[in-house]
Amino acid sequence: MTGIKNPIQFWLNGALQTHAGAADETLLSYLRQSGRVGTKEGCASGDCGACTVLIQAGERDAHKAMNACILPVQQLGGQAVVTIEGLPVDNVLHPAQAAMMTTHGAQCGFCTPGFVMALAGWLDERAFDPDREASAPLKLDEGVVSSVSLRACREAISGNLCRCTGYRPILQAAKSLARAPPTALFKTHQRSPSEPLSDDAADPGGYTSGFREPQSLSALKTLLRQQPTATLIAGGTDLMLEVTQKQGRFDRLISLARVPALQRLELSADTAIIGSAVTYQDLQAATALSWPALHDFLFRLGSPQIRNRGTIGGNLGTASPIGDLLPILLAMDATIVVGHFDEPDRPVAISEFLQGYRKTQLNPGNFIREIHVEGLQDFLRYYKISKRQEDDIASVSVAVRLGLKASGVTLARIAFGGVAEQALRLPALEQALQGQIITDSLMADLHEQVRASLNPISDVRASRDYRREMAANLIVRALKEALGTPMPQIYGLDDYA
Repeated sequence: MTGIKNPIQFWLNGALQTHAGAADETLLSYLRQSGRVGTKEGCASGDCGACTVLIQAGERDAHKAMNACILPVQQLGGQAVVTIEGLPVDNVLHPAQAAMMTTHGAQCGFCTPGFVMALAGWLDERAFDPDREASAPLKLDEGVVSSVSLRACREAISGNLCRCTGYRPILQAAKSLARAPPTALFKTHQRSPSEPLSDDAADPGGYTSGFREPQSLSALKTLLRQQPTATLIAGGTDLMLEVTQKQGRFDRLISLARVPALQRLELSADTAIIGSAVTYQDLQAATALSWPALHDFLFRLGSPQIRNRGTIGGNLGTASPIGDLLPILLAMDATIVVGHFDEPDRPVAISEFLQGYRKTQLNPGNFIREIHVEGLQDFLRYYKISKRQEDDIASVSVAVRLGLKASGVTLARIAFGGVAEQALRLPALEQALQGQIITDSLMADLHEQVRASLNPISDVRASRDYRREMAANLIVRALKEALGTPMPQIYGLDDYA
């Protein structure tokens, strides 16, 4: 190919591939153009799961479910890909395929490959991580999966939509798989020592067309010095929608996914340092004990496919008014460490970092290095209202952080998403709460103050009045929980037993 340097190499269903193409070419496009049409295109936005494939970053890593429709194929150098065509081994169906057949989990069949791949990835992650709750055979109670275990089954397929609404037999397939002990099932797809990468392809700093993937901070800065206006990409779960939904093009992409300095993740008793390229999944796994409020909230962020790729830096960099993590970071007094190819790192308060609708302080040559937060020991509640429980965009979200002493409030941070052109805090509301004893009268006053302070828009997700009312109600809910009042939960798992 004239003008194309250093084509990438990766494994596809156990076979070594060499490919050179456009910087923003998606894996889904590559698969379908090469005849692997079992991977379907449904929404082309990472919402429906019909394009789910499995990606293995290294031989010691689990195969993780990801959306091929928003995954740049150039980011796969040195990795292994498994599609539905590669799932059977020696003409023997994968357990996920067999379970779907046994429970009659396919109707029209369009979504079926994606569900199968999601279940296969779930099984492989259980096998690779014995410390996870879902790794052991899920406990049964008189033949029915318990509600906690049922949540794991439901979570496994939460990133997939069935156009025929045939979820019950698909969930039955997941439950049948949950009864079996976890087993690694992809040994035949491991990389073979007899098939090493070429020297060029083994160096992700090489490029195919306009794609670059540095492996160190110094290499990243060198590339930014050469191409300060190049677009930065990590997981691409939001950025690639510009290609698949708006028919835009990115001629020059610099990937942050393999820069070790951006993978920093340190948690202490009350603070956290999170590298911008840390994925939601890795963040969720790390926060189970030290930051349980965030750990639980992350189940509401996207789907397993999205969390396996999406990053905290991407959520910040896009600065969407409904970005799930932005209200949380505002409530946690986050500091954004901004890097530059020729200047020292610069700490910026998140309230200053966010400049408006999808606008930040980032300029050409800048990148987000890491995020610092504090207050992990405080009372924390993070809420999200959306039309669907799983894998949906917020209509309104609220983050509440309180310092409490004898029912009094010593510190108050309250942030909202989905109610303005950017995520925001209400300092007047915080001041009205700080130093007060929580009473019914105070909660009623704050409820009305929230309603009076917010002026959201009405759109397809929610009306203006609904957003204001829900935001006010969630503040009251948080204050009641701070007093120890039991509050009803809405995760209706009993209906799926």
